[in-house]
Amino acid sequence: MIVSEPSADIAVWVGSRIGVKFNPPFTALAEIRGGRIVAGYVFNMWTAHDVEVSLAADRLSRPLMRAAFTYVVNTLGCSRATFRTRADNLVAQNALDRLGAKLEGRQRSYFGDCDGLLYGILKEDFPHGFDA
Repeated sequence: MIVSEPSADIAVWVGSRIGVKFNPPFTALAEIRGGRIVAGYVFNMWTAHDVEVSLAADRLSRPLMRAAFTYVVNTLGCSRATFRTRADNLVAQNALDRLGAKLEGRQRSYFGDCDGLLYGILKEDFPHGFDA
């Protein structure tokens, strides 16, 4: 089941897995299986065209990916999503590749002990579609 509430609990779950704390305003989506979160997205710092997205997952499903990008386009009104990950996190980079995100740059020492990689995905490039 895909849920958007309680968004604070989803944000804490995602944040605990990627080592950040989210401050409002933010919104979130999660996939619940067996009564527990298995994957979650936090959306924050959005503009008229872009939203920064944080993702953590034990298991990343196509329905959740589709729901998340539908949310980005239809609810937030954005035409792109921006993701940032550690340069040493190959699992996250593979997940972003599955989402259709493109590597757009490297931010030196962004995480202090590690560079950050900046990824972006445009709505016309999202390989899993979204509900219009």
